[in-house]
Amino acid sequence: MLFRSWDLETGQCLHTLQGHTNYVTSLCVSPDGRRALSGSGDATVRLWNLETGRCLRTLEGHTWSVLSVCLSPDGRRALSAGGYKDNNLRLWDLETGQCLHTHKGHTDSVHSVCLSPDGRRIVSASKDKTVRLWDLETGQCLRTLEGHTSCVKSVCVSPDG
Repeated sequence: MLFRSWDLETGQCLHTLQGHTNYVTSLCVSPDGRRALSGSGDATVRLWNLETGRCLRTLEGHTWSVLSVCLSPDGRRALSAGGYKDNNLRLWDLETGQCLHTHKGHTDSVHSVCLSPDGRRIVSASKDKTVRLWDLETGQCLRTLEGHTSCVKSVCVSPDG
């Protein structure tokens, strides 16, 4: 499968990025705009060079679709969230491609993941009707927010954290 990067000023397609073998579910662009992270139904996460359109690294470890991805503010780490039978968050070192932590706690698909602006906390949203706050370094769940009556599809952290 593929996705495209576009110049919004001109409407020109800059690159067609190909490599995933199933649909692309999530994208995140690095703060400097030079790299992108994609998650896919093929259970992989890919890191892309947006200047060349080349895949720099493929991250493997999820056992089901990757539903959400997020890059750390410094661009050195990535988060990915699994769906269906893989209800985990994974923290990746983008330099080595290694999974640093697997954050376990959700009981159903994790639909969205977001890092705090300081890069120290993770917020995740799940089909299990909860939002969870995690410590990035330890993988510990710090708080579970309950009260939703249905699947939570998206989360975002305010600029002040």
